[in-house]
Amino acid sequence: MQFQSIKAPVVYAILLSISLSVFVLYIVGAAHYLTDHEENTCDMTYMFEYPQYVRIRLISKNDDVSEDYVYPRYGLFAYGEGFVTERLRRMHFTGIPVLFIPGNAGSHEQVRSLASISLRKSLKSRTPFHFDYFTISFGKDYSALYGGVLKKETEYVAKCIQRILSLYQGKVKNIILIGHSMGGIIAKGALLLVPEINSNVASILLTLATPHKPSVFPDYTFLNYYQELTSSMASIKENGTTVISIGGGPRDILVPSSQTIDQYADINTLTTSIPGVWRSTDHLCILWCKQLIMNIVRSLFDCVDTSQKPAVIYESHEQRIKSFNWHFAQRFSMEKRLPRTVYKEKVEFAMNEESEWIEDMRRQYVWSSKNYTYSRNKSKKPTTIYLMFRVNAPIDTLSIDAIHLRNSDWIFACSASSIRGQSRICTWGWNLSNRTRIIPGSTRKPFKYSIDLDLNEIRTLAVSHVIVRIPDQTVYRYDDDDENDDDDDDNQIIQVDAYTRAARYKRISNGKSWSSDRGNLRYYVALDGITDAVSVEFKNSNCTENSYFHYSIVELSEPWVPGSGQMQFIAENEDSPKILKLQTVHSQRLRMMKQQSAELKLSLDPACSYNIHVQRANLVERIACMVRDRWTFIYPIIIGLLLLSIGQRIDFYNEDRTSILAITIITIILTASLNLVLECCVGIAILHILAIAVCCCVVFFGSVAHNIAVRFLARAVTFSTTWSDWLLGGIVNQLPIVAAGVLLSMIPATCGGLAMLLSIFLHFLRLTRMYEDYLEELLLASMRHFNLLKKRDKNNQESGDSVRQNIFNQVLLFLFWCFAALPAVPSTLVWAKNFSFSTRLINEDQVLLYSWIVMVTCGTSGLVQIPKSSVNSYKTKMLATLLRCLGWIALAISATSNTAYYYWCFPPCLAIVVVLISLNSLQA
Repeated sequence: MQFQSIKAPVVYAILLSISLSVFVLYIVGAAHYLTDHEENTCDMTYMFEYPQYVRIRLISKNDDVSEDYVYPRYGLFAYGEGFVTERLRRMHFTGIPVLFIPGNAGSHEQVRSLASISLRKSLKSRTPFHFDYFTISFGKDYSALYGGVLKKETEYVAKCIQRILSLYQGKVKNIILIGHSMGGIIAKGALLLVPEINSNVASILLTLATPHKPSVFPDYTFLNYYQELTSSMASIKENGTTVISIGGGPRDILVPSSQTIDQYADINTLTTSIPGVWRSTDHLCILWCKQLIMNIVRSLFDCVDTSQKPAVIYESHEQRIKSFNWHFAQRFSMEKRLPRTVYKEKVEFAMNEESEWIEDMRRQYVWSSKNYTYSRNKSKKPTTIYLMFRVNAPIDTLSIDAIHLRNSDWIFACSASSIRGQSRICTWGWNLSNRTRIIPGSTRKPFKYSIDLDLNEIRTLAVSHVIVRIPDQTVYRYDDDDENDDDDDDNQIIQVDAYTRAARYKRISNGKSWSSDRGNLRYYVALDGITDAVSVEFKNSNCTENSYFHYSIVELSEPWVPGSGQMQFIAENEDSPKILKLQTVHSQRLRMMKQQSAELKLSLDPACSYNIHVQRANLVERIACMVRDRWTFIYPIIIGLLLLSIGQRIDFYNEDRTSILAITIITIILTASLNLVLECCVGIAILHILAIAVCCCVVFFGSVAHNIAVRFLARAVTFSTTWSDWLLGGIVNQLPIVAAGVLLSMIPATCGGLAMLLSIFLHFLRLTRMYEDYLEELLLASMRHFNLLKKRDKNNQESGDSVRQNIFNQVLLFLFWCFAALPAVPSTLVWAKNFSFSTRLINEDQVLLYSWIVMVTCGTSGLVQIPKSSVNSYKTKMLATLLRCLGWIALAISATSNTAYYYWCFPPCLAIVVVLISLNSLQA
């Protein structure tokens, strides 16, 4: 844990070897997480005509302050195509306004897929209404990196909302907001945090891949923004705004599914579970995936009340939720739009002679319209076929899949109390069709119906049969010699499986294998104790010869977050295992799994038999899940390890073997109890690798960095390189207070983060100069060894060791400085992005600014030093103890469920540490 030759080299070597081995596994897992994804099967959307973006100017309250001055990089645009563009240029808007808000570094042109399909749908279907799409350009600013940018963009969106509504001259009072990534957060912020905007101004708020729980809060302004947003979300619910959150699933590595869960949303869902989509989308694909875009457009069209003139979005929150539920969650028929007819709970059956009632006593069978032979009267075909299934005990579950069945009311429960001929029939039945799910077919379309009925519940209705109604919608095959009809789309297939659920229910904690019989439709698997990823493998499938394509579906559901399911397709003879990763909120998942487990649902092809093997995924897959869920732990752990090491080095000359061993044991016990062993090993490996890398950079690139600094200084002060070299050496080594003054003078004109990053370069130059001193001492030591130089006294002989110890201390402090400066990177990037508009970073986070000022002052002026000899004082021991305690606290923070909330605390806390070390060095 310390960068030194400790007294127990064997233990140290073992610990380092383990850490490096774990680090290699961690890198492999991270690479697997970033690169290994299922194939993107989304269809690409396309523009019908060339897209046009018409600029809309904001109306400023103050005539002397223009929009270009206040928001020089931002812009509001209206989207148009073809002849529509001319209407927009005349500022003639008559539709329902929709505002698209891009995310971090996003483009306003990302609206084109959604807007183009919506425009074409309104023209094609000739609806009496249309949607006007507006979009915002933020100049690809970094809203996810800096709280100041987030607040500024929020204010601009609020002004855009006011401007858009003013275009309709009071005829429209509400707007639809669609936000991608951070755009969803900005949309919520505009409604809740800007006083000029009422939270009821938006009828619908739709977020796509939005991090409602971000990985880190880079500064306090960012954290405060989110906290105010969370505390104000209740007002959105009170004012009736419909909030929908959609995540991309496993393919989205920028915003994992766990972050897209909004506890205040009316519907949380993932693209992997949306009916008709069933695909995972990456962070950008979610904006152009045709299957998803079509669902969004159809849901928006179903939210329009056409009875009003002009048409508006339904005022009823329940009606809007009904539409979104249909398209994103509970769609139980093949209809693409929300059915306007009232669902009938009780249905009367047609009692005519042309209908046929068929009761099959088998528990498992497949009925096909192509193989069906009408035997009673070949001159006539039945108008309707009723398939009857008894609900007698001991069978408690009935699973039915219906392929190519196009009627929405298709399954019922009834009491067969009437007699017709030699058959028992029903006159009416309870409609069970709303319990149906649609699942994908062999190519994810056409869809098919699927239902799993609890017969114990069905029996409480006092019924005797479950009925499947098949209307006449195909050309029936009258005899086996007819080969003219080969259209598979007209072949209606009903797959039936009646069973006892306990016989099909498996529980696994590590692995389990079993064989399925031909005819089995369902298996259910409880994943006891599996918290990361599961592997499902089908081997040696043996299928009967049929014309249709054989496939099976594996569904993973996490019951604590509805709508988070995902599907994998397994084709015939596909032997490679399918990996499904649990992807919802990590802390919630671990807590809820103590009460209930995630589940797999296997939907098999009844024409095949399978050898099925389900087990916990391999080590690399599990580490990939840990990288996804816990990568934010690494930074606090590294800070904690650095504080422990600095504390040990400060009291280095006063510590004995017992104290070092005790500190090591306490740290190991703490990390093990907090389940941080893997991340701690990774942190130890990173620090050792970086220490070696710093030494190599000093040796091989020190002169290069020095020459760059000399040439830059020569140009800045118009000196020769010789004078600049002398001046640089004096500033860095003899007069470091001057370097601190120069960096501090830059802060008011630029930003504090830039000064902090430049201080790292000055620390590196100081290391190169110390390395030259070390080489000199090394040369003199070699000459004394070969009696080429007179040996010095004991104090002079120890000077080489002192230089080496000083170099080691400076390397440790350099690593500490580099990691302390990491939070300065986002603000520096934002400053660089806006440099052409303003040389100064406006609204810099005050906590970070004062932290950088303190750290630059103390660090660059040379006050941050580790004692070079024994300083046996009470204050030094107290400082070392305090640093160790702070290190252990940093480790403990890593294990909290809200690690991201504490990231902003590190710069001010480390600034305090720097001040304490500086005071101790002055005292020494």
